[in-house]
This record gives sequence, structure tokens and C-alpha cells, in this order.
Amino acid sequence: MKSRKTNNATKTWEMMQCSRDALGATCLQKIFSRGQTQINRYCSSPLNEDHQRNPLDRLHLLFSELDKEGERELVIAALNHLCNSIGFRIQETVDVKPDKMTVEEECLDDYPEKVELDRLIACNADPELVRRQGEHTCREIMETVTSYEEQCKNTK
Repeated sequence: MKSRKTNNATKTWEMMQCSRDALGATCLQKIFSRGQTQINRYCSSPLNEDHQRNPLDRLHLLFSELDKEGERELVIAALNHLCNSIGFRIQETVDVKPDKMTVEEECLDDYPEKVELDRLIACNADPELVRRQGEHTCREIMETVTSYEEQCKNTK
């Protein structure tokens, strides 16, 4: 693994510039099947009249639209596919909030998720599907744990 470089890019066009600097324009041309002019458009500031939405912006738009249509699991799968290239997976950044009124209801809510996980394993499902279901099951279990913690705080 190469040593970690400091990168201060925060805008997608800056990320594209840094990518061009790191890999070279020719490499980006091959990856995106686009000519030098188009690569330059991807790497230019939106203030530049020649600027065009780059692939990172397009993915952001795609994922936002899919999420609006209720396809969050598809977005998570796509993001995990992208993250896999560097050995990562995505993780929720929001606090776990129970969606049931009682700890008992939260416990009952865990069961179908665990059953589905076991079913996927039993039918030799794709490991990525099993992992996603495992992560979903863990989220449900953490809702139960959070609900239990809240209950304990309220009884003391």
C-alpha cells in the first residue's frame, strides 16, 4: 500500500482534478471513454463556462433519485460495490433510533431479520446479499439495544 497523501479536495470537480493529476489524463480518458476535452470539463470549476457535470456528480444525482423512489438498499449495494475497490463498506452515520414503542416489540422485530439471514445462508445466496442482510439484522438488533438502554435509564 502506498503512503497516505494529504488531499484537500472537497468539491467533486476538485476530486476529478486530483484524479487527473494522480493518474494522468490518458488514464481517465480510457476509464470514462471520453476525450481530453471532456475530461477537462469534468475537472473544471462550475464557474468555468465549459464545465460539465462529472461522473461523481452524476452518481450523487442517481443515488439521490433512487433513494427518493424507495430504493435505498440498491443505493447501499452500489456504494458498497464502489467501496469494495479499496476494501471498505459504508456505514450509517445517524444514531440508531428504535422504531417500536417497547423493548419487547423491538425484540420481536429482530426475529424476522435473523430468520431471513439464516434463510439466505441456507439457500447458498450470494455472499454480498448475506452480508447486506447481516448488516440489516445488526441495525435491528442495535435498535433493540438502544431501546433497552433507554428503558434502563428511565427506571433508575
